[in-house]
Amino acid sequence: MADMDGYPTVSTESDGVYLTVYPPKGKGKAVDFETIKKELDREGVKNVDMDIVFRAVKEATGQAILIVEEKTIQRDGIVTVNISPDEMMANITILPPQGNGKEITMEAAMEMIKMNGVVFGIREEKIQVLVSRALKAKDDPTIFLETIEDVIAEGQAVKNGENSKLEILFEQQTEAQAIAAAHATEEAEKVDFKNVKSIINVKKGQALAKKLPFTEGVPGITVNGKEIAAEPGQDIKFVLGRGVEVAIGQPDLYLAANDGQVIYKENKLQVLEIYEIPGDVDMSIGNINFVGTVIIHGNVGEFKIVAGEDVLIDGVADGTDIKAGGRVMVKGGIIGKKAHVVCNGEITCKYIRNAYVESETNIIVNEAAMHSTLIAGQKIVVLGAKGLIVGGTTVAGQEVNAKTIGSNLATPTEIEVGETPRMREEKLKVETDSKLFADQMDKTKKGIIFLKDMSAKMGGQLPPDKRDMLAKLTRTQFKLMTDLKKTEESKHKIEQMSKDMQTTKRGKISCMGIVFTGVKININKAGRTITDEIKYSSFVEKNGEIQVLTYSG
Repeated sequence: MADMDGYPTVSTESDGVYLTVYPPKGKGKAVDFETIKKELDREGVKNVDMDIVFRAVKEATGQAILIVEEKTIQRDGIVTVNISPDEMMANITILPPQGNGKEITMEAAMEMIKMNGVVFGIREEKIQVLVSRALKAKDDPTIFLETIEDVIAEGQAVKNGENSKLEILFEQQTEAQAIAAAHATEEAEKVDFKNVKSIINVKKGQALAKKLPFTEGVPGITVNGKEIAAEPGQDIKFVLGRGVEVAIGQPDLYLAANDGQVIYKENKLQVLEIYEIPGDVDMSIGNINFVGTVIIHGNVGEFKIVAGEDVLIDGVADGTDIKAGGRVMVKGGIIGKKAHVVCNGEITCKYIRNAYVESETNIIVNEAAMHSTLIAGQKIVVLGAKGLIVGGTTVAGQEVNAKTIGSNLATPTEIEVGETPRMREEKLKVETDSKLFADQMDKTKKGIIFLKDMSAKMGGQLPPDKRDMLAKLTRTQFKLMTDLKKTEESKHKIEQMSKDMQTTKRGKISCMGIVFTGVKININKAGRTITDEIKYSSFVEKNGEIQVLTYSG
C-alpha cells in the first residue's frame, strides 16, 4: 500500500456544515487540528462546535460529521487532488455542489488533475464514475455521506535489471523430491526406498547450462511524469570446473567434456568422473547409480551399486548388488546370499562367501572362495595364505588356479573350465537369430520375385500399392543382409573361442596343494569326480577325457 497523508473536507448542506476527516494511509501523516481550523477559516464557517471537531480529528473515520447546525449559503462543487509522497499514486475527492452551486463536470475534474501536475497513468473511466456519483449526490444525501473518492492515476514501478544467471539444461532432483516420487508410486508398484540420493549423470557433449546475460532494467515513471532510473543487473562470473567446456561458436553454452556427475554449487559448474563416498554406504546415501567410477572408503550393506566404470570398495560388500562397466575391487570380502557382483572388467577381493560373482575377464581372490558361484570369461585365481575354493560352483572360460580345492569333509565342490553360462547364452542367441533372419530373408526374396514377375507381365506398370510393397521388401532385404552378416561374424567368433578352449593350454584347472574328494571337475565336455586326494596337479582335457599332470601355474 502506498503512503498518503490524511486530509479534511468541509461541505455545506441544507441542514448545516459537515466536516470529514480522512485517515492517513501507510506511513502518511494524520490530520491535525490546526489544518482543520485553517480550512474552516478559509470556508468562512462560524459558530463551530469545537468538541465535535476535536472528536472528528481524533477518530478520523472518513465519515461526514455535522459541526454547524444552520443553513448556509450555496456552494459550487469541489475537486480535491491528493498525491502520495512517492508520487506513485494520485486520488481525487469530489464534493457535490450545494443549493444552486455549479456542478462538477468531467472537463473541470480533468483540469484540476492537470493543475496538480498529474500527467501519467490517468484512469479516465474512474474519473467519469466519480463525476457521475457527485451529480447524483446533489439530490441524494445518502450518496453524499459516502466517500466520493478513488485512485485515478498510478505510476509505473521501476524494474531493476537482473544479474546474469545460468539456465540449467540438465534435469535436477533433490533428495526430498526423490523420496516424494517414491512415495507417490508406492501403491502402484514395489518401491525401493534405498533410492535416496539422486546422482545427476551426464554424457560427454551433453548441454549443461546456458548463460543468460544481465538486463538493464526498466525505468519507473511517477504520476507527475518524473522518470525513476533503474539499476542495471551485474555480470556474474561463473566458474567452469573440471569436465566442463564451452561450445564451439557459442560462448554462452557449456557442455560436458566427459561422462560423469554434474554438480552446480556456489556458481561453479563441474562434471566429475568419480563419485566418492568418504565412509560407509548407509540410508543417507542409499543406492548408487553413476555413469563413471564409484569409490567407497568404507563398508557397503544391502544396497545396489551401478557404475559405468569401476567400483572400488575399501571395506566389505555384505549383501551388495554390484553391476560395473569396468572392474570391481573390494579390499575386504564379498559376502552374503544377496551379494551379486557382475562386471565387464576384473574382480579382485580378499575373500568370497555365499555370494554370486561374475566377470567378463578374471576373478582374483586373495584368500578363499567359499560356497559361492564364481563365473569368469577368462581366469579364476585363488592364491594366497589360504588359496581355498570350497563348495559352490566355479566356472572359467580358460583356467582355474587355486592352492586348495574342496575340503577333508568331502564338501561338494564343482570346478568347470570351458564355455561359461553367458557364452552358452550368447551361442544360443546367435543360433536363434541366424535361423530367424534366414527365414525372414527367404520370405522376403520370394515376395520380391513374385512382384517382379507381376511387373513383367504388366509391362512394368505395377499398381501403386504393389510398388510400395516392392520398395519396402527391397529395403527389408538389405537390412536382413546386414543383420545376417553381423550374426555370422558373432557365430564365427564364438566358434573360434570354443576351438581355442579345446586345447590343454587354454582349458586347465591347477591346484598347488590338495584337491580333496567330493570335487567334480569339468573341462569342455569331459568330466571327472575326485575319489582320492590329488596333490600338486593340473587337470586338462585330451581326447574327451580328463588327464592329471604335474602342477603348472
